[in-house]
Amino acid sequence: MHFTHVLLGLVASASAIDVYFHNSGDCSGAASVCTGINPNVCCTGNSPTVAYRGIPTNWHINAQGFSNGGCGSPKWLADVNGQNWVCMTVNSRPNYTGSYYWFVSRKRAEDTSCTESVKPDTLVLADGVTKYDIVGLDDAKVDELLAIAGTGVGPEAMPQELHARRK
Repeated sequence: MHFTHVLLGLVASASAIDVYFHNSGDCSGAASVCTGINPNVCCTGNSPTVAYRGIPTNWHINAQGFSNGGCGSPKWLADVNGQNWVCMTVNSRPNYTGSYYWFVSRKRAEDTSCTESVKPDTLVLADGVTKYDIVGLDDAKVDELLAIAGTGVGPEAMPQELHARRK
């Protein structure tokens, strides 16, 4: 039994599911991202849409979006089976404030609870290619950078101090 949990943990950590908090209504544009997120870990943010990218197509997961602070109030449940990404779109206000996923199993009592919370570690510009490390920045600074990135600007318009954090 313990071996199964260890094996699942190794498989999950070897994959690269990323959770994107997009500033658009269609999972495009700039985003704050939790990269390589593990199951049952709540990625926190604040946006109208949440996308999961890099899901192994042989996985069957449920991805839950929340509102009202972190992984507070359930807002959207996505059943993902055989797809490498999913977009949780705007279905009502307020914005998404957290999201996590878990593996769908055939057991009666699935472990669907959140075990910890993390903040996004990456800022991705609207081009989808330019990325910055935002670990350690305070929430106000991240919000400021997201507001600038949300206008669709390129890397040349981002604040100078961010250039050293480019990935």
